[in-house]
Amino acid sequence: MFHPIPLGRPHSNQAWREWRLVGPRPMAYAVYVDEADTVWVADWGENAIAHFDPATEAWVSHAHPLPNANIRQLLGRPGEVWGAMSGQDKLVVARLP
Repeated sequence: MFHPIPLGRPHSNQAWREWRLVGPRPMAYAVYVDEADTVWVADWGENAIAHFDPATEAWVSHAHPLPNANIRQLLGRPGEVWGAMSGQDKLVVARLP
């Protein structure tokens, strides 16, 4: 579960960590954290939605087959992550196993 850390300073036994998104020019736009504490990001640079796998400490990218999806918002409900594609005027859903 999520344990909030006061902004600006980590707990004494923790430090800030960061992981670069995949691809040559990542452009994070929308962020969503699901019920399993998985972080999802809309990546405009890769035309994809990516999620962070804490076991491997790596991003897993899910590219959209159409160009310019331009996902501006991510939301979800248990087992699903939804994105609003302003570039295609459509919605996209990722259903989780």
